[in-house]
Amino acid sequence: MTATFSLQHIAWKRILFFLLLIIVPNYLVMRMQLAGPIDDRIGLATAIDLTIILPLLIYFFGFRKRMSWLLLCALIFWGLILANWMIPGGADAYLSYFNHSVIVLEAGVIFLELVLFIAIVKRFPTLIKNYKQDKADHHHFLLSFSKAIQRTFTFSNPRLNKFQLTLRILATDIAAIYYSLFSWKKKPPVGANAFTFHKDGGYQAVFLMLVHAMVLEIIAVHVMVAQYSHVAAWVITALDIYTLLFIISDYQAIRLSPVVLDESGVHFQKGIRVYGFIPWEMVRGVEQNSQTPEEVGKDKQSIALALHGLEKDPIPYVLELKDSVKVHQIFGIKKTVDRIYLKMDDPQKFNESINQKISPE
Repeated sequence: MTATFSLQHIAWKRILFFLLLIIVPNYLVMRMQLAGPIDDRIGLATAIDLTIILPLLIYFFGFRKRMSWLLLCALIFWGLILANWMIPGGADAYLSYFNHSVIVLEAGVIFLELVLFIAIVKRFPTLIKNYKQDKADHHHFLLSFSKAIQRTFTFSNPRLNKFQLTLRILATDIAAIYYSLFSWKKKPPVGANAFTFHKDGGYQAVFLMLVHAMVLEIIAVHVMVAQYSHVAAWVITALDIYTLLFIISDYQAIRLSPVVLDESGVHFQKGIRVYGFIPWEMVRGVEQNSQTPEEVGKDKQSIALALHGLEKDPIPYVLELKDSVKVHQIFGIKKTVDRIYLKMDDPQKFNESINQKISPE
């Protein structure tokens, strides 16, 4: 049994309601001081709201499916960062207790991750062997590594198999580190069966703009938050740097991961955002797309192998499927799709190759 999670499991309206219910009143009291001068006791109440009450509400009522307790730890961590920013210096006497408690909690999480890492290391030779076998079948890193994880870490106890989701999240992290730091000398695959979708458009300009904006944000946010808490400033800076690595790795993965059509089906990996495989027996055909970019964005049963510049251009084609297929999104989240919108660099050759591969009705 494989642990799965979909964005449909998130109760967005409830989460938004909880955020507004907790954050807005505390912001008005702490930052705007609408209730008058504040002291340490009011600061303590705000710390409890943000680091305990809000994470528990989101964890137990913000999801339609029982989530891992690691998510609760992450919510508490983000609540602590918010508390350090929101509570001013004159009312933060009790905040250090929360900081120390969360540090102990995070240390426990790191310890469990270390135990998991040791378990991975023990099976690492098998994982590498399975990855090489799957790489020959699936071409791209993320799907090959996810398949290898499933083969290597499938246990007789179904509860242990739930850790496969954690390992697929780890696969995204590994991909981010690899593509951002160690892939610059790698060449993208070429050949009659490899089709790119990043050259025709202004996405490179968007990528450079995002990198430039992130660098400026890292500096500006660090200086601003450091006025209230040096610990929070460095935590946020580390997260911003990690976000920057994600942006860089996503572009590198796009450049190095063209769509591959082989005898078994369609293999795709759009950066580190989405990846999957469509067997030929599931492909109905390629058709002209009449949907606007806004309508494509609202189509919840689809993904788009298309990149845009500052303005979204129409996506010319759509790959229609005979039945729903599950694909993987970032951090291993699964999504069910009925169609794939396409904006390839060589659409005519790509469409001809698709039509040649499709089994006759």
